[in-house]
Amino acid sequence: MHVTTTTVPSPPVLGPVGWIGRSLLAFTAYVGGVTMLALASAAWALWPRFTREASDLPSFTKTVTYQLGWMLFMGIPLVGMVHIAIGSFLSLQAYYGSTFVDGTGAVVGVGLLRNLGGLMTGMTFAGLLAARMIPELRILSRRLPGGQFYAAPSEPDAQRRGASAGAPACIPPSRLAAPRIAAAGIACLLLSQWGILVGTLVGWQASQSLMGISTEMFFMMMVKMMWFRDVTGLIIKGLLFGAVTAAICCYEGLARGFVGGEPAGLGSNTPDAVRGFAPPWSMPVFRATCLSLVAILLMNSSWFVLVYHAVPFYGPTLLAPPGP
Repeated sequence: MHVTTTTVPSPPVLGPVGWIGRSLLAFTAYVGGVTMLALASAAWALWPRFTREASDLPSFTKTVTYQLGWMLFMGIPLVGMVHIAIGSFLSLQAYYGSTFVDGTGAVVGVGLLRNLGGLMTGMTFAGLLAARMIPELRILSRRLPGGQFYAAPSEPDAQRRGASAGAPACIPPSRLAAPRIAAAGIACLLLSQWGILVGTLVGWQASQSLMGISTEMFFMMMVKMMWFRDVTGLIIKGLLFGAVTAAICCYEGLARGFVGGEPAGLGSNTPDAVRGFAPPWSMPVFRATCLSLVAILLMNSSWFVLVYHAVPFYGPTLLAPPGP
Protein backbone atom coordinates (compact mmCIF):
# COMPACT_ATOMS: atom_id res chain seq x y z
CA MET A 1 0.00 0.00 0.00
CA HIS A 2 1.32 3.36 -0.98
CA VAL A 3 1.07 5.90 1.79
CA THR A 4 1.20 9.56 0.95
CA THR A 5 2.13 12.05 3.60
CA THR A 6 1.64 15.74 3.35
CA THR A 7 3.40 18.40 5.36
CA VAL A 8 1.47 21.46 6.32
CA PRO A 9 3.70 24.51 5.95
CA SER A 10 4.22 26.56 9.07
CA PRO A 11 2.69 30.03 9.18
CA PRO A 12 5.18 32.78 8.33
CA VAL A 13 4.79 34.23 11.78
CA LEU A 14 6.43 31.10 13.24
CA GLY A 15 9.52 31.43 11.04
CA PRO A 16 11.61 33.23 13.70
CA VAL A 17 10.60 30.59 16.26
CA GLY A 18 11.90 27.84 13.99
CA TRP A 19 15.15 29.72 13.39
CA ILE A 20 15.68 30.17 17.13
CA GLY A 21 14.95 26.49 17.74
CA ARG A 22 17.38 25.33 15.05
CA SER A 23 20.05 27.69 16.35
CA LEU A 24 19.69 26.42 19.91
CA LEU A 25 19.85 22.81 18.74
CA ALA A 26 22.92 23.53 16.63
CA PHE A 27 24.64 25.32 19.50
CA THR A 28 23.84 22.50 21.92
CA ALA A 29 25.14 19.92 19.45
CA TYR A 30 28.32 21.95 18.96
CA VAL A 31 29.02 22.27 22.68
CA GLY A 32 28.27 18.58 23.13
CA GLY A 33 30.62 17.63 20.31
CA VAL A 34 33.48 19.71 21.73
CA THR A 35 32.87 18.27 25.19
CA MET A 36 32.79 14.68 23.95
CA LEU A 37 36.00 15.17 21.97
CA ALA A 38 37.71 16.70 25.03
CA LEU A 39 36.56 13.85 27.28
CA ALA A 40 37.64 11.23 24.75
CA SER A 41 41.04 12.93 24.49
CA ALA A 42 41.42 12.92 28.27
CA ALA A 43 40.46 9.24 28.38
CA TRP A 44 42.97 8.40 25.67
CA ALA A 45 45.75 10.21 27.54
CA LEU A 46 44.94 8.81 31.00
CA TRP A 47 43.60 5.30 30.39
CA PRO A 48 46.45 2.81 29.88
CA ARG A 49 44.41 0.56 27.55
CA PHE A 50 44.04 3.29 24.95
CA THR A 51 47.74 4.10 25.21
CA ARG A 52 48.71 0.48 24.55
CA GLU A 53 46.47 0.33 21.50
CA ALA A 54 48.38 3.25 19.99
CA SER A 55 51.82 1.87 20.92
CA ASP A 56 52.84 1.85 17.23
CA LEU A 57 52.63 5.66 17.18
CA PRO A 58 55.04 8.20 18.64
CA SER A 59 54.65 8.55 22.38
CA PHE A 60 52.24 11.05 23.87
CA THR A 61 55.14 12.98 25.41
CA LYS A 62 56.99 13.20 22.10
CA THR A 63 53.92 14.50 20.30
CA VAL A 64 53.19 17.05 23.03
CA THR A 65 56.79 18.27 22.82
CA TYR A 66 56.50 18.73 19.06
CA GLN A 67 53.26 20.69 19.36
CA LEU A 68 54.53 22.73 22.31
CA GLY A 69 57.59 23.75 20.31
CA TRP A 70 55.75 25.56 17.54
CA MET A 71 53.19 27.05 19.95
CA LEU A 72 55.92 28.69 22.03
CA PHE A 73 57.97 29.66 18.98
CA MET A 74 55.04 31.53 17.44
CA GLY A 75 53.42 32.65 20.67
CA ILE A 76 56.37 34.27 22.44
CA PRO A 77 56.79 37.23 20.02
CA LEU A 78 53.03 37.76 19.59
CA VAL A 79 52.26 37.68 23.31
CA GLY A 80 55.32 39.79 24.08
CA MET A 81 54.27 42.57 21.69
CA VAL A 82 50.72 42.58 23.03
CA HIS A 83 51.95 42.96 26.61
CA ILE A 84 54.42 45.67 25.72
CA ALA A 85 51.40 47.75 24.76
CA ILE A 86 49.39 46.72 27.83
CA GLY A 87 52.23 47.34 30.32
CA SER A 88 52.97 50.78 28.94
CA PHE A 89 49.27 51.64 28.81
CA LEU A 90 48.71 50.74 32.48
CA SER A 91 51.71 52.80 33.54
CA LEU A 92 50.64 55.78 31.42
CA GLN A 93 47.12 55.49 32.81
CA ALA A 94 48.48 55.98 36.31
CA TYR A 95 50.56 58.93 35.09
CA TYR A 96 47.82 60.82 33.29
CA GLY A 97 45.23 59.94 35.89
CA SER A 98 47.53 61.35 38.60
CA THR A 99 45.48 59.54 41.23
CA PHE A 100 47.60 56.79 42.75
CA VAL A 101 51.01 57.46 41.28
CA ASP A 102 52.76 55.63 44.13
CA GLY A 103 50.57 52.62 43.42
CA THR A 104 51.66 52.29 39.80
CA GLY A 105 53.38 48.99 40.59
CA ALA A 106 50.12 47.59 41.89
CA VAL A 107 48.17 48.90 38.90
CA VAL A 108 50.59 47.36 36.41
CA GLY A 109 51.75 44.16 38.12
CA VAL A 110 48.56 43.11 39.87
CA GLY A 111 46.39 44.19 36.94
CA LEU A 112 48.36 41.93 34.64
CA LEU A 113 48.53 39.05 37.09
CA ARG A 114 44.91 39.19 38.18
CA ASN A 115 43.19 39.66 34.85
CA LEU A 116 44.80 41.22 31.79
CA GLY A 117 47.83 38.96 31.45
CA GLY A 118 45.99 35.67 31.22
CA LEU A 119 43.04 37.16 29.35
CA MET A 120 45.04 38.84 26.59
CA THR A 121 47.36 35.85 26.26
CA GLY A 122 44.41 33.52 25.87
CA MET A 123 42.76 35.71 23.23
CA THR A 124 46.00 36.09 21.28
CA PHE A 125 46.67 32.37 21.55
CA ALA A 126 43.14 31.55 20.34
CA GLY A 127 43.76 33.20 17.00
CA LEU A 128 47.14 31.52 16.64
CA LEU A 129 45.76 28.04 17.35
CA ALA A 130 42.83 28.41 14.98
CA ALA A 131 45.01 29.70 12.14
CA ARG A 132 47.54 26.88 12.47
CA MET A 133 45.72 23.89 13.92
CA ILE A 134 42.54 23.71 11.81
CA PRO A 135 44.25 23.79 8.37
CA GLU A 136 46.83 21.32 9.64
CA LEU A 137 44.22 18.81 10.76
CA ARG A 138 42.08 19.25 7.66
CA ILE A 139 44.99 18.72 5.31
CA LEU A 140 46.56 15.80 7.15
CA SER A 141 43.43 13.78 7.89
CA ARG A 142 40.42 12.51 6.00
CA ARG A 143 37.13 11.22 7.28
CA LEU A 144 36.57 7.46 7.40
CA PRO A 145 33.51 5.37 8.31
CA GLY A 146 33.16 4.70 12.00
CA GLY A 147 34.46 8.09 13.10
CA GLN A 148 38.14 7.30 12.55
CA PHE A 149 40.78 8.98 10.44
CA TYR A 150 43.71 7.96 8.32
CA ALA A 151 46.71 10.13 8.96
CA ALA A 152 48.62 11.39 5.97
CA PRO A 153 52.30 10.34 5.72
CA SER A 154 53.52 13.81 6.77
CA GLU A 155 51.49 13.88 10.04
CA PRO A 156 54.03 13.76 12.91
CA ASP A 157 51.45 12.23 15.25
CA ALA A 158 50.78 9.30 12.93
CA GLN A 159 54.21 8.21 11.77
CA ARG A 160 54.54 4.57 12.58
CA ARG A 161 58.03 3.53 13.57
CA GLY A 162 59.35 1.80 10.50
CA ALA A 163 55.90 1.38 8.92
CA SER A 164 55.33 1.44 5.20
CA ALA A 165 54.26 4.76 3.73
CA GLY A 166 51.54 2.99 1.79
CA ALA A 167 49.77 1.79 4.94
CA PRO A 168 49.00 4.80 7.11
CA ALA A 169 47.83 4.17 10.65
CA CYS A 170 44.12 4.23 11.42
CA ILE A 171 43.67 6.34 14.53
CA PRO A 172 40.70 7.80 16.42
CA PRO A 173 40.15 11.58 16.50
CA SER A 174 41.03 11.66 20.21
CA ARG A 175 44.54 10.43 19.35
CA LEU A 176 45.13 13.56 17.28
CA ALA A 177 43.33 15.90 19.67
CA ALA A 178 44.79 14.73 23.00
CA PRO A 179 48.41 15.88 22.55
CA ARG A 180 47.30 19.16 20.99
CA ILE A 181 44.95 19.96 23.86
CA ALA A 182 47.60 19.11 26.45
CA ALA A 183 50.28 21.13 24.67
CA ALA A 184 47.96 24.12 24.29
CA GLY A 185 47.16 24.17 28.01
CA ILE A 186 50.85 24.11 28.93
CA ALA A 187 51.77 26.67 26.27
CA CYS A 188 49.05 29.11 27.29
CA LEU A 189 50.17 28.91 30.93
CA LEU A 190 53.81 29.56 30.02
CA LEU A 191 52.89 32.35 27.61
CA SER A 192 50.73 34.00 30.28
CA GLN A 193 53.71 34.14 32.61
CA TRP A 194 55.89 35.46 29.81
CA GLY A 195 53.36 38.17 28.98
CA ILE A 196 53.05 39.28 32.60
CA LEU A 197 56.83 39.46 32.89
CA VAL A 198 57.15 41.58 29.73
CA GLY A 199 54.27 43.87 30.68
CA THR A 200 55.56 44.38 34.21
CA LEU A 201 59.08 45.24 33.06
CA VAL A 202 57.76 47.69 30.46
CA GLY A 203 55.47 49.32 33.04
CA TRP A 204 58.35 49.55 35.50
CA GLN A 205 60.58 51.33 32.99
CA ALA A 206 57.75 53.66 31.96
CA SER A 207 57.04 54.57 35.58
CA GLN A 208 60.70 55.39 36.15
CA SER A 209 61.08 57.59 33.08
CA LEU A 210 57.73 59.41 33.36
CA MET A 211 57.00 59.61 37.07
CA GLY A 212 60.37 59.04 38.68
CA ILE A 213 59.07 56.15 40.79
CA SER A 214 61.87 54.15 42.32
CA THR A 215 62.29 50.45 41.69
CA GLU A 216 61.77 49.72 45.37
CA MET A 217 58.45 51.60 45.48
CA PHE A 218 57.18 50.01 42.26
CA PHE A 219 57.75 46.40 43.28
CA MET A 220 56.93 46.94 46.96
CA MET A 221 53.42 48.15 46.10
CA MET A 222 53.03 45.35 43.58
CA VAL A 223 53.85 42.64 46.14
CA LYS A 224 51.81 44.33 48.86
CA MET A 225 48.65 44.27 46.75
CA MET A 226 49.03 40.73 45.46
CA TRP A 227 46.75 37.90 46.59
CA PHE A 228 47.50 34.20 46.61
CA ARG A 229 44.32 33.67 44.58
CA ASP A 230 45.82 35.88 41.86
CA VAL A 231 48.63 33.36 41.32
CA THR A 232 46.20 30.45 41.55
CA GLY A 233 43.91 32.11 39.04
CA LEU A 234 46.76 32.63 36.60
CA ILE A 235 47.59 28.91 36.67
CA ILE A 236 44.00 27.68 36.40
CA LYS A 237 42.90 30.18 33.77
CA GLY A 238 46.05 29.71 31.74
CA LEU A 239 45.51 25.96 31.50
CA LEU A 240 41.77 26.28 30.80
CA PHE A 241 42.09 29.01 28.18
CA GLY A 242 44.59 26.99 26.19
CA ALA A 243 42.89 23.59 26.57
CA VAL A 244 39.37 24.81 25.75
CA THR A 245 40.59 26.75 22.73
CA ALA A 246 42.49 23.73 21.44
CA ALA A 247 39.45 21.48 21.95
CA ILE A 248 37.32 23.84 19.82
CA CYS A 249 39.98 23.98 17.11
CA CYS A 250 40.38 20.19 17.09
CA TYR A 251 36.63 19.76 16.80
CA GLU A 252 36.53 22.10 13.83
CA GLY A 253 39.50 20.37 12.23
CA LEU A 254 38.48 16.77 12.85
CA ALA A 255 34.72 16.53 13.14
CA ARG A 256 33.13 19.27 11.02
CA GLY A 257 32.99 20.61 7.52
CA PHE A 258 34.29 17.71 5.40
CA VAL A 259 32.66 17.97 1.99
CA GLY A 260 32.43 14.70 0.08
CA GLY A 261 34.63 12.98 2.66
CA GLU A 262 37.80 14.76 1.55
CA PRO A 263 39.37 17.95 2.92
CA ALA A 264 40.72 20.40 0.38
CA GLY A 265 44.49 20.64 0.44
CA LEU A 266 46.84 23.43 -0.44
CA GLY A 267 46.83 22.41 -4.08
CA SER A 268 43.06 22.08 -4.31
CA ASN A 269 41.30 22.73 -7.61
CA THR A 270 37.99 23.69 -6.05
CA PRO A 271 36.13 26.57 -7.73
CA ASP A 272 37.03 28.97 -4.94
CA ALA A 273 40.73 28.08 -5.18
CA VAL A 274 40.72 28.44 -8.97
CA ARG A 275 39.19 31.92 -8.68
CA GLY A 276 41.76 32.92 -6.09
CA PHE A 277 39.38 33.06 -3.14
CA ALA A 278 39.99 31.89 0.41
CA PRO A 279 40.32 28.13 1.02
CA PRO A 280 37.29 26.25 2.36
CA TRP A 281 38.60 26.22 5.93
CA SER A 282 38.46 30.03 6.29
CA MET A 283 35.02 29.91 7.90
CA PRO A 284 35.97 27.16 10.40
CA VAL A 285 39.00 29.23 11.42
CA PHE A 286 36.84 32.31 11.86
CA ARG A 287 34.16 30.35 13.73
CA ALA A 288 36.67 28.67 16.04
CA THR A 289 38.37 31.98 16.83
CA CYS A 290 35.10 33.72 17.67
CA LEU A 291 33.81 30.84 19.81
CA SER A 292 37.16 30.57 21.59
CA LEU A 293 37.09 34.27 22.46
CA VAL A 294 33.54 33.95 23.79
CA ALA A 295 34.53 30.90 25.85
CA ILE A 296 37.55 32.74 27.29
CA LEU A 297 35.44 35.76 28.26
CA LEU A 298 32.85 33.52 29.93
CA MET A 299 35.49 31.57 31.86
CA ASN A 300 37.21 34.77 32.95
CA SER A 301 33.96 36.31 34.17
CA SER A 302 32.97 33.10 35.95
CA TRP A 303 36.28 33.04 37.78
CA PHE A 304 35.73 36.54 39.14
CA VAL A 305 32.16 35.79 40.19
CA LEU A 306 32.97 32.45 41.84
CA VAL A 307 36.32 33.31 43.41
CA TYR A 308 36.52 37.07 44.02
CA HIS A 309 32.87 37.92 44.69
CA ALA A 310 32.16 34.75 46.65
CA VAL A 311 34.50 35.83 49.47
CA PRO A 312 34.77 39.04 51.50
CA PHE A 313 35.19 41.75 48.91
CA TYR A 314 37.87 43.87 50.53
CA GLY A 315 41.38 42.54 50.35
CA PRO A 316 44.60 44.51 49.88
CA THR A 317 43.61 47.86 48.46
CA LEU A 318 44.88 51.39 48.09
CA LEU A 319 41.65 52.73 49.55
CA ALA A 320 40.48 52.29 53.09
CA PRO A 321 37.29 50.17 53.33
CA PRO A 322 34.17 52.23 54.00
CA GLY A 323 32.93 52.41 57.54
CA PRO A 324 30.02 50.27 58.79
